[in-house]
Amino acid sequence: MAQRSITTELISTKIKVKDFEINYYKGGNGPQKLLIFPGVLGLISDFRPLTDNLDGAKYTIYMCDPPGYGLSRPPNRDFSPGFLYHDADSAIALMETLGIDRYSMLGWCNGGCTAMIAASKAADRVDKLVVWSCNAYVTARDLEYYETTRDVQRWPDAMRIPQCEMYGEKYVSETWSGWIDAFRKILEDNDGDVCRGALAKISAPTLIMHGGKDVLVPVKHSVYLHENISRSTLEIFPEGKHIIQFMYPEKFISLVDNFLSSMQ
Repeated sequence: MAQRSITTELISTKIKVKDFEINYYKGGNGPQKLLIFPGVLGLISDFRPLTDNLDGAKYTIYMCDPPGYGLSRPPNRDFSPGFLYHDADSAIALMETLGIDRYSMLGWCNGGCTAMIAASKAADRVDKLVVWSCNAYVTARDLEYYETTRDVQRWPDAMRIPQCEMYGEKYVSETWSGWIDAFRKILEDNDGDVCRGALAKISAPTLIMHGGKDVLVPVKHSVYLHENISRSTLEIFPEGKHIIQFMYPEKFISLVDNFLSSMQ
């Protein structure tokens, strides 16, 4: 019997969480609950390899739009200090509001940072943690590369067009610039510390994945995560870039599914 993918069942719902109307997507009805954290200007399509291939009879996915992203607008995105910690608090509160007390977390890019923070804050509720293409600190060299991406008109069409269709070019441009500025402030005011302090507080078994040729988040960041998250496993895709879920979907899904299914 062919497995039932989650994509066809994704349902979008808004719910009041603290002071915000938070949008989340739910798909599948399996016993294992998964909370997914999107990256900057997150799109549901960023996780198609997961939603297309995970078994909906095995997993239930919850995908949260942080305030200012996706359908959790208004308000516009707020990048004031601690914004990733605020996102983590919103996601934990969402699961509390939904009455779900045990779940695994998955996060890509900035969503991986948020997932690590959330896993440290809700350590007693998290079964497993999966993060990829993310970092716990930012360097001056990282910021140099971020600056080369500030002009969204120069982005590849495959990246720019879906973002602009969802948000409009003005919002994409302003929000992306706001994100770069926020990380520059983290570098200047907080010694580049994105979420270093959270790592030692993560008790869940953790799968870290990274592309060896990721230019946005160099692979050394994944090594640092592995060295500082006690129960972690590191998988490097030697030729992979920032979007390893699309470059190597079969290997990516196999690693995630096997890890979430293991008794570890």
